Amino acid sequence: MKPDRDWIALTLAVGLCTALNVIVAAILYDAIKDPANAGISENATQILTGWGGGIVGILGAVFGYKAGQNSGDGRGGR
Repeated sequence: MKPDRDWIALTLAVGLCTALNVIVAAILYDAIKDPANAGISENATQILTGWGGGIVGILGAVFGYKAGQNSGDGRGGR
């Protein structure tokens, strides 16, 4: 892999984690400000869970592949 791809993947990871943290902070702020009407719908919860899990899966595959290529385990990988 090229080093540019690593930086792009890392930048995407940081950006997506930041976005998810902003969403969680907004939900917590709403819960503190108005506890009676706070929270998000069940559908939105499922969407955020799927989105976050998908991102973790993709980033895990990218960084896991990179780690495997650099491991030098003697199996004849590229």
